[in-house]
Amino acid sequence: MGAFQVICLGRTADEAFKLFEHCSPSFVPYRDASYGACTYKCTILDCLRGLEYGIKLGWFNLKKFNLRDYEFYERVENGDLNWTLPGKFVSFSSPSSSRKSPEGYRTFTPEDYIPIFKKMGVTMVIRLNRPQYDKDKFVKAGIKHMDLYFLDGSTPKDSIIKQFLDAVEAEKGAIAIHCKAG
Repeated sequence: MGAFQVICLGRTADEAFKLFEHCSPSFVPYRDASYGACTYKCTILDCLRGLEYGIKLGWFNLKKFNLRDYEFYERVENGDLNWTLPGKFVSFSSPSSSRKSPEGYRTFTPEDYIPIFKKMGVTMVIRLNRPQYDKDKFVKAGIKHMDLYFLDGSTPKDSIIKQFLDAVEAEKGAIAIHCKAG
């Protein structure tokens, strides 16, 4: 409801959130899916403000949004990925070394992602979690690979943020970024 107001009605985030201010019980802030203690609070208002700002910067345009592709690629069996910033950042779930998890679920390997990434113009993969696949599979396919590990659900060190910013500013193509859950 709030996103609809920001996207379709052109309201500010603060205007859209007024509908939720007096809800009881109040909404609990978003937290990371990890098991550890959450180190930040991300509220509905934060999300609406991010959406408002993304629209202002041209990062989201309803007329250009491809719902069919979004719904296709967000499915685990189709890669569990989507554009975070169209043309620049793709967020995706960590590749696996095999196509089946120990529990028998379908997982994607680097070989599965490579043709998708080539189609999307991805020229670099950044891994934020511990290695679970052979990064050389991407490298041999002409996709650069970078490891910037930090504990899931935590805030990265300044040195990692600097490495990340330096890499993305230098990279001409799109960048696929993953952690354990995407």
